[in-house]
Amino acid sequence: MTNDMYKKKIKKVMMYFFLILGAYLGIGYLLHLVIFPEKKPDISTYFKPGDVFYSAAEKAKQTVLKQENGFVYCSAVIEPFAPGPPVHIHTEFDEVFEITNGELSMLVNGEVKKIRPGQSLHVPKGTPHKPFNETADTIHTKGYIAFPEKFAFGLSQVYGLMDNDPKFGKSAGTMLQMILLNNSGFDSYLDNPPLMVQKVTGFLLTPLARLMGYKSYYKKYDVKARKQ
Repeated sequence: MTNDMYKKKIKKVMMYFFLILGAYLGIGYLLHLVIFPEKKPDISTYFKPGDVFYSAAEKAKQTVLKQENGFVYCSAVIEPFAPGPPVHIHTEFDEVFEITNGELSMLVNGEVKKIRPGQSLHVPKGTPHKPFNETADTIHTKGYIAFPEKFAFGLSQVYGLMDNDPKFGKSAGTMLQMILLNNSGFDSYLDNPPLMVQKVTGFLLTPLARLMGYKSYYKKYDVKARKQ
């Protein structure tokens, strides 16, 4: 095979590849967004004072104080020896952690920091972090934590998945599930692979996730149905 013939063959293969990819994305997003859009509650009025979402896996409980101006204000309780979530990144909001008792551990950029009463820790958006409890104390946050309402809604769904779906976090399906949650504003990404890789992968795999039956909202995990 001559060099020119080889180049023509590669060009033809690439053309078919992009045609197939374009058809997959076009049809997939048409089905996802137009023909079979997800039915979800109105997030702007979803939370009410006293609503609770709890994760037995993370040993963490959030109690809603109020929802206003696009934020959900929660008080949090972190149980003894709570493992916390995986190391993760938020791209659109900062977090501030303050506690009233005990000692909260926070892994930030690979370094463990300790937060004690009277201290606070500001975690800027884009910073890999992981809160957890290494002590036998039940830790209470001071005041409230302000979450963007889309994140709070996604967190309530993730808590339900973690505690009720034995495959969540242990199979490739977890990636597809998280893609749909992040598309809906959950805004929680792993610290690795690079963020851009995760976002491009999410864009490419969103139609596949919907075709395989994954959703960003499951009514059975509504906070109203899971009060502790």
